[in-house]
Amino acid sequence: MQDFNCPALYQWLLNQEQQDDDNRRFYSSYLLGHVSLAEAEFEDNPAECFELLNSNVDTALAEDRLSDEDRAGIRALLNEGLVAQAH
Repeated sequence: MQDFNCPALYQWLLNQEQQDDDNRRFYSSYLLGHVSLAEAEFEDNPAECFELLNSNVDTALAEDRLSDEDRAGIRALLNEGLVAQAH
């Protein structure tokens, strides 16, 4: 994804963390660390940053002890953020 903007996604997630919705806060917090790590490794390569972010989130969601609802919510928020940062 060439137009991926990691800093914009990070900022969007920070804004979501401030919402009055406990689930949204949890999902945002969960994703912020993954975005930070991907950006730190591939700051100048949006496509690689995007791939690493998705790979790390997929791996973490498979390994972490989360409910199916939480996994779906995290994935949905990430997808929402990817659309938001592209605009």
